[in-house]
Amino acid sequence: MKWSQFFNTSIGKKLLVGATGLFLCSFVLVHLAGNFQLLYKDEGKAFNTYAAFMGHNSLIQFIAWGLKVVILLHAVVALQLTFKNRAARPVKYAVNAGNQTSSWFSRQMAIMGSILLIFIVIHLANFWAKFHYADMPTHAYDGIQEPLKDLYLVSQETFKQGWLVVLYVIGMIGLSFHLIHGFKSACQTFGLNHKKYNGIINFIGVWVFGVAIPIGFAIIPVLIYFQ
Repeated sequence: MKWSQFFNTSIGKKLLVGATGLFLCSFVLVHLAGNFQLLYKDEGKAFNTYAAFMGHNSLIQFIAWGLKVVILLHAVVALQLTFKNRAARPVKYAVNAGNQTSSWFSRQMAIMGSILLIFIVIHLANFWAKFHYADMPTHAYDGIQEPLKDLYLVSQETFKQGWLVVLYVIGMIGLSFHLIHGFKSACQTFGLNHKKYNGIINFIGVWVFGVAIPIGFAIIPVLIYFQ
């Protein structure tokens, strides 16, 4: 069977969703570490230096464009699987067997994923597009030869708008629900569901990716708004 044919099967699509999902999990960790620099009281020097490096390094930019492709691929293939599963089971079960919590999260994946995709588009428009294509203010810092684009100032001004802060918090709720089920599901897809590892997989999926990371992202705009 050719690779193109394999990834057109349900198993192939699940592996593709799982692989892209785990890659995106690693991305959110790095992204959160960078975003925390918005809270430094240094007039944006740390964050703007980080943004300049991420925005001009050729390797990082190659990875960044690949990331956008991965996000789109993950969303499209996941929706294909959702619609295929619903078409195969047009009548909902009166009672869901097995783990009720897991079943509930599973049923909400398409909704939460859609909310998350809308949030990502808005997030890219607010920051990525402005950084690369808009006429942004600059800021000069001691020890840095050229003035840096002041994405820190743009972030501060953006998160002074209450409705955008609420939108970001809602987006992180969507991220939380998506990751709680998605991380565990990806591990199961790759055969890691074993009694020796299930405890740590559940802990990482729920408390690290499902709770700590979304709270970390959400608390940044909230703190900026109330400063």
